[in-house]
Amino acid sequence: MKRKVLITGGLGFIGVHCVERWKNEGWDICVVDNKSANTVDALFDGVEVIESNLLDLDWKDLPKVDLVLHLAAPVGPVGVLKHSGTMAQLILEDIYWAIEGAKYNNCPLVHISTSEIYGYREDKSYLAEVGDKVLHGDYTVRNEYAIAKLLSEIVISNRAKIDPDFRYQIIRPFNVTGKHQLPNGGFVLPRFVQQALNGEDITVYYDGLQLRAFTWVKDIVDGIYLASTASEENWNEEWNVGNEKNERTILYLAQRVKEITGSDSKIANVDPVELHGPLFAEAPEKIPNSEKIKERLGWKATKGVDEVIAEVVEYYQNKKDQ
Repeated sequence: MKRKVLITGGLGFIGVHCVERWKNEGWDICVVDNKSANTVDALFDGVEVIESNLLDLDWKDLPKVDLVLHLAAPVGPVGVLKHSGTMAQLILEDIYWAIEGAKYNNCPLVHISTSEIYGYREDKSYLAEVGDKVLHGDYTVRNEYAIAKLLSEIVISNRAKIDPDFRYQIIRPFNVTGKHQLPNGGFVLPRFVQQALNGEDITVYYDGLQLRAFTWVKDIVDGIYLASTASEENWNEEWNVGNEKNERTILYLAQRVKEITGSDSKIANVDPVELHGPLFAEAPEKIPNSEKIKERLGWKATKGVDEVIAEVVEYYQNKKDQ
Protein backbone atom coordinates (compact mmCIF):
# COMPACT_ATOMS: atom_id res chain seq x y z
CA MET A 1 0.00 0.00 0.00
CA LYS A 2 1.33 3.43 -0.97
CA ARG A 3 2.28 5.88 1.73
CA LYS A 4 0.50 9.25 1.64
CA VAL A 5 1.82 12.72 2.47
CA LEU A 6 -0.11 15.94 3.07
CA ILE A 7 1.90 18.95 1.89
CA THR A 8 0.80 22.39 3.04
CA GLY A 9 1.90 25.12 0.66
CA GLY A 10 2.40 22.47 -2.00
CA LEU A 11 1.78 24.87 -4.88
CA GLY A 12 4.49 27.26 -3.76
CA PHE A 13 8.05 27.28 -5.05
CA ILE A 14 9.61 24.69 -2.72
CA GLY A 15 6.28 22.90 -2.37
CA VAL A 16 5.88 22.07 -6.04
CA HIS A 17 9.37 20.55 -6.10
CA CYS A 18 8.46 18.51 -3.01
CA VAL A 19 5.33 17.27 -4.80
CA GLU A 20 7.49 16.19 -7.73
CA ARG A 21 10.02 14.42 -5.49
CA TRP A 22 7.48 12.61 -3.30
CA LYS A 23 5.53 11.54 -6.38
CA ASN A 24 8.69 10.18 -8.00
CA GLU A 25 9.37 8.24 -4.79
CA GLY A 26 5.98 6.53 -5.10
CA TRP A 27 3.92 8.43 -2.52
CA ASP A 28 0.29 9.47 -2.83
CA ILE A 29 -0.01 13.21 -2.30
CA CYS A 30 -2.59 15.63 -0.97
CA VAL A 31 -1.78 19.34 -1.28
CA VAL A 32 -3.43 22.09 0.77
CA ASP A 33 -2.69 25.58 -0.53
CA ASN A 34 -4.63 28.86 -0.43
CA LYS A 35 -2.71 30.23 -3.44
CA SER A 36 -1.94 33.44 -1.55
CA ALA A 37 1.82 33.48 -1.92
CA ASN A 38 4.36 32.37 -4.53
CA THR A 39 2.09 29.89 -6.32
CA VAL A 40 3.70 28.39 -9.40
CA ASP A 41 2.20 27.30 -12.68
CA ALA A 42 2.89 23.56 -12.38
CA LEU A 43 0.30 20.85 -11.83
CA PHE A 44 0.72 17.12 -11.46
CA ASP A 45 -1.64 14.38 -12.58
CA GLY A 46 -2.96 12.27 -9.74
CA VAL A 47 -2.26 14.84 -7.01
CA GLU A 48 -5.21 15.84 -4.85
CA VAL A 49 -5.26 19.64 -4.43
CA ILE A 50 -7.42 21.35 -1.81
CA GLU A 51 -7.57 25.14 -2.20
CA SER A 52 -8.17 26.42 1.31
CA ASN A 53 -6.73 28.17 4.33
CA LEU A 54 -5.45 25.56 6.78
CA LEU A 55 -7.61 26.77 9.65
CA ASP A 56 -10.77 26.30 7.56
CA LEU A 57 -10.14 22.56 7.40
CA ASP A 58 -10.85 19.90 9.99
CA TRP A 59 -8.46 16.96 10.02
CA LYS A 60 -11.33 14.48 10.28
CA ASP A 61 -12.49 15.66 6.84
CA LEU A 62 -9.06 15.17 5.24
CA PRO A 63 -7.51 11.94 3.96
CA LYS A 64 -5.49 9.87 6.41
CA VAL A 65 -1.77 10.37 5.82
CA ASP A 66 1.59 8.93 6.87
CA LEU A 67 3.43 12.26 6.95
CA VAL A 68 2.57 15.94 7.36
CA LEU A 69 5.00 18.19 5.46
CA HIS A 70 4.39 21.78 6.50
CA LEU A 71 5.65 24.49 4.15
CA ALA A 72 2.75 26.99 4.15
CA ALA A 73 3.91 30.43 5.34
CA PRO A 74 4.43 34.00 4.15
CA VAL A 75 7.52 34.13 1.94
CA GLY A 76 10.16 36.61 0.81
CA PRO A 77 11.66 39.80 2.27
CA VAL A 78 8.97 41.84 0.49
CA GLY A 79 6.16 39.29 0.69
CA VAL A 80 6.20 39.29 4.50
CA LEU A 81 5.65 43.05 4.74
CA LYS A 82 1.87 42.86 4.29
CA HIS A 83 1.69 40.67 7.40
CA SER A 84 3.24 43.27 9.68
CA GLY A 85 1.79 42.96 13.18
CA THR A 86 -0.03 39.68 12.45
CA MET A 87 2.90 37.42 11.52
CA ALA A 88 3.20 35.51 14.79
CA GLN A 89 -0.50 34.72 14.94
CA LEU A 90 -0.56 33.55 11.33
CA ILE A 91 2.50 31.30 11.61
CA LEU A 92 1.70 29.89 15.05
CA GLU A 93 -1.94 29.10 14.30
CA ASP A 94 -0.79 27.14 11.26
CA ILE A 95 1.86 25.26 13.24
CA TYR A 96 -0.67 24.24 15.91
CA TRP A 97 -2.92 23.02 13.09
CA ALA A 98 -0.06 20.98 11.60
CA ILE A 99 0.82 19.47 15.00
CA GLU A 100 -2.84 18.56 15.50
CA GLY A 101 -2.79 16.79 12.12
CA ALA A 102 0.31 14.81 12.96
CA LYS A 103 -1.27 13.71 16.23
CA TYR A 104 -4.61 12.88 14.56
CA ASN A 105 -2.85 10.71 11.98
CA ASN A 106 -0.29 9.33 14.43
CA CYS A 107 2.42 10.32 11.97
CA PRO A 108 5.54 12.52 11.93
CA LEU A 109 5.60 16.26 11.21
CA VAL A 110 8.29 17.79 9.00
CA HIS A 111 8.36 21.55 9.45
CA ILE A 112 10.11 23.82 6.97
CA SER A 113 11.54 26.64 9.04
CA THR A 114 14.00 29.27 7.78
CA SER A 115 17.59 30.43 7.98
CA GLU A 116 16.14 33.76 9.15
CA ILE A 117 16.07 32.35 12.69
CA TYR A 118 19.81 33.07 12.84
CA GLY A 119 19.06 36.78 12.74
CA TYR A 120 21.02 39.85 11.70
CA ARG A 121 24.82 39.53 11.65
CA GLU A 122 27.43 42.20 11.08
CA ASP A 123 30.29 39.76 10.50
CA LYS A 124 30.57 36.71 8.29
CA SER A 125 30.09 33.41 10.10
CA TYR A 126 29.07 29.89 9.14
CA LEU A 127 25.81 29.31 10.96
CA ALA A 128 25.37 25.97 12.74
CA GLU A 129 22.28 24.37 14.28
CA VAL A 130 23.47 24.72 17.87
CA GLY A 131 24.45 28.02 19.48
CA ASP A 132 24.13 30.41 16.57
CA LYS A 133 20.53 31.62 16.98
CA VAL A 134 20.99 35.33 17.66
CA LEU A 135 17.88 37.47 17.26
CA HIS A 136 18.15 41.11 18.23
CA GLY A 137 15.08 43.01 19.28
CA ASP A 138 14.88 45.17 16.16
CA TYR A 139 11.26 46.04 15.40
CA THR A 140 11.26 44.93 11.77
CA VAL A 141 8.81 42.70 9.93
CA ARG A 142 11.71 40.51 8.88
CA ASN A 143 12.53 39.92 12.55
CA GLU A 144 8.86 39.40 13.36
CA TYR A 145 8.88 36.60 10.78
CA ALA A 146 12.15 35.13 12.11
CA ILE A 147 10.99 35.14 15.74
CA ALA A 148 7.64 33.59 14.81
CA LYS A 149 9.45 30.83 12.93
CA LEU A 150 11.84 30.25 15.84
CA LEU A 151 8.90 30.13 18.24
CA SER A 152 7.31 27.52 15.97
CA GLU A 153 10.45 25.41 16.36
CA ILE A 154 10.29 25.80 20.14
CA VAL A 155 6.60 24.81 20.19
CA ILE A 156 7.33 21.67 18.14
CA SER A 157 10.34 20.70 20.25
CA ASN A 158 8.51 21.24 23.54
CA ARG A 159 5.52 19.23 22.33
CA ALA A 160 7.84 16.27 21.74
CA LYS A 161 9.24 16.60 25.27
CA ILE A 162 5.83 15.98 26.80
CA ASP A 163 4.59 13.54 24.16
CA PRO A 164 7.07 10.72 23.45
CA ASP A 165 5.00 9.50 20.49
CA PHE A 166 5.29 12.83 18.65
CA ARG A 167 8.09 12.81 16.06
CA TYR A 168 9.30 15.80 14.07
CA GLN A 169 12.00 17.19 11.84
CA ILE A 170 12.84 20.89 11.45
CA ILE A 171 14.49 22.04 8.21
CA ARG A 172 16.26 25.39 7.87
CA PRO A 173 16.83 26.10 4.16
CA PHE A 174 19.31 28.74 3.02
CA ASN A 175 18.61 31.00 0.03
CA VAL A 176 16.70 28.57 -2.12
CA THR A 177 16.43 29.30 -5.83
CA GLY A 178 15.83 27.52 -9.13
CA LYS A 179 13.16 26.71 -11.70
CA HIS A 180 9.61 27.85 -10.85
CA GLN A 181 10.71 30.57 -8.42
CA LEU A 182 8.79 33.77 -9.05
CA PRO A 183 9.89 37.31 -8.19
CA ASN A 184 6.78 37.77 -6.03
CA GLY A 185 7.83 38.41 -2.46
CA GLY A 186 11.20 39.91 -3.36
CA PHE A 187 13.18 36.88 -4.53
CA VAL A 188 16.32 38.26 -6.05
CA LEU A 189 17.39 35.86 -8.82
CA PRO A 190 14.08 35.70 -10.74
CA ARG A 191 13.80 39.48 -10.38
CA PHE A 192 17.26 40.00 -11.86
CA VAL A 193 16.54 37.57 -14.71
CA GLN A 194 13.23 39.18 -15.61
CA GLN A 195 14.79 42.64 -15.55
CA ALA A 196 17.66 41.51 -17.77
CA LEU A 197 15.38 39.78 -20.30
CA ASN A 198 13.11 42.83 -20.43
CA GLY A 199 16.01 45.25 -20.92
CA GLU A 200 15.28 46.99 -17.61
CA ASP A 201 17.81 48.13 -15.03
CA ILE A 202 18.95 45.27 -12.79
CA THR A 203 18.20 46.77 -9.40
CA VAL A 204 20.73 45.86 -6.72
CA TYR A 205 19.88 46.88 -3.16
CA TYR A 206 22.47 49.18 -1.60
CA ASP A 207 26.04 48.28 -2.67
CA GLY A 208 25.20 44.64 -3.46
CA LEU A 209 27.92 43.25 -1.20
CA GLN A 210 25.48 41.23 0.93
CA LEU A 211 26.62 37.59 1.04
CA ARG A 212 24.32 34.68 0.28
CA ALA A 213 24.80 30.95 -0.34
CA PHE A 214 22.32 30.33 -3.14
CA THR A 215 21.21 26.70 -3.06
CA TRP A 216 19.48 24.78 -5.84
CA VAL A 217 15.91 23.96 -4.90
CA LYS A 218 16.26 20.28 -5.79
CA ASP A 219 19.23 20.03 -3.42
CA ILE A 220 17.08 21.58 -0.69
CA VAL A 221 14.25 19.14 -1.44
CA ASP A 222 16.73 16.26 -1.31
CA GLY A 223 17.63 17.36 2.22
CA ILE A 224 13.95 17.54 3.17
CA TYR A 225 13.31 14.06 1.78
CA LEU A 226 16.34 12.56 3.52
CA ALA A 227 15.19 14.01 6.84
CA SER A 228 11.61 12.83 6.22
CA THR A 229 12.75 9.23 5.66
CA ALA A 230 15.60 9.14 8.17
CA SER A 231 16.27 6.27 10.56
CA GLU A 232 14.73 6.47 14.03
CA GLU A 233 17.84 7.80 15.78
CA ASN A 234 17.92 10.83 13.44
CA TRP A 235 14.44 12.16 14.28
CA ASN A 236 13.48 15.12 16.48
CA GLU A 237 16.32 17.21 15.06
CA GLU A 238 17.02 20.53 13.38
CA TRP A 239 18.81 20.46 10.02
CA ASN A 240 20.51 23.26 8.10
CA VAL A 241 20.33 22.72 4.34
CA GLY A 242 22.44 25.06 2.23
CA ASN A 243 25.41 25.10 -0.11
CA GLU A 244 28.20 27.16 1.47
CA LYS A 245 30.32 26.63 -1.65
CA ASN A 246 27.87 28.86 -3.53
CA GLU A 247 28.68 31.84 -1.33
CA ARG A 248 28.53 34.96 -3.52
CA THR A 249 27.58 38.61 -3.26
CA ILE A 250 24.29 39.90 -4.65
CA LEU A 251 26.35 42.06 -7.02
CA TYR A 252 28.03 38.93 -8.42
CA LEU A 253 24.59 37.48 -9.05
CA ALA A 254 23.53 40.57 -11.01
CA GLN A 255 26.73 40.54 -13.08
CA ARG A 256 26.38 36.86 -13.97
CA VAL A 257 22.72 37.27 -14.93
CA LYS A 258 23.72 40.11 -17.24
CA GLU A 259 26.49 38.01 -18.80
CA ILE A 260 24.45 34.81 -19.21
CA THR A 261 21.46 36.60 -20.74
CA GLY A 262 23.63 38.84 -22.93
CA SER A 263 21.47 41.72 -21.75
CA ASP A 264 22.27 45.40 -22.30
CA SER A 265 20.62 46.20 -18.96
CA LYS A 266 22.49 48.45 -16.56
CA ILE A 267 23.15 47.40 -12.98
CA ALA A 268 21.63 50.10 -10.78
CA ASN A 269 22.17 50.44 -7.04
CA VAL A 270 18.92 51.38 -5.31
CA ASP A 271 17.60 51.94 -1.80
CA PRO A 272 14.98 49.22 -1.13
CA VAL A 273 13.34 51.33 1.57
CA GLU A 274 12.43 53.86 -1.10
CA LEU A 275 10.91 51.04 -3.18
CA HIS A 276 9.13 49.05 -0.48
CA GLY A 277 8.68 51.45 2.41
CA PRO A 278 10.13 51.80 5.92
CA LEU A 279 9.19 48.26 7.00
CA PHE A 280 11.75 46.68 4.64
CA ALA A 281 14.92 45.28 6.23
CA GLU A 282 17.99 43.73 4.61
CA ALA A 283 20.13 40.87 5.93
CA PRO A 284 23.84 41.33 5.10
CA GLU A 285 25.29 37.85 5.81
CA LYS A 286 23.71 34.37 5.67
CA ILE A 287 26.11 31.45 5.14
CA PRO A 288 25.21 27.92 6.30
CA ASN A 289 27.13 25.27 8.12
CA SER A 290 25.48 22.09 6.80
CA GLU A 291 27.99 19.56 8.14
CA LYS A 292 25.37 17.89 10.35
CA ILE A 293 23.08 16.80 7.51
CA LYS A 294 26.07 15.85 5.37
CA GLU A 295 27.61 13.63 8.04
CA ARG A 296 24.47 12.04 9.47
CA LEU A 297 22.10 11.80 6.48
CA GLY A 298 24.56 11.79 3.58
CA TRP A 299 23.20 14.97 1.99
CA LYS A 300 25.33 16.80 -0.55
CA ALA A 301 24.81 19.80 -2.79
CA THR A 302 25.08 19.04 -6.49
CA LYS A 303 24.72 22.28 -8.42
CA GLY A 304 27.00 25.32 -8.42
CA VAL A 305 25.73 28.87 -8.39
CA ASP A 306 26.40 29.55 -12.09
CA GLU A 307 24.47 26.39 -13.03
CA VAL A 308 21.55 27.53 -10.89
CA ILE A 309 21.58 30.98 -12.50
CA ALA A 310 21.61 29.38 -15.96
CA GLU A 311 18.61 27.19 -15.05
CA VAL A 312 16.55 30.19 -13.92
CA VAL A 313 17.54 32.14 -17.04
CA GLU A 314 16.46 29.24 -19.28
CA TYR A 315 13.17 28.92 -17.37
CA TYR A 316 12.30 32.59 -17.89
CA GLN A 317 13.50 32.62 -21.50
CA ASN A 318 11.14 29.72 -22.22
CA LYS A 319 8.26 31.50 -20.48
CA LYS A 320 8.98 34.64 -22.47
CA ASP A 321 8.92 32.68 -25.75
CA GLN A 322 5.56 31.04 -25.00
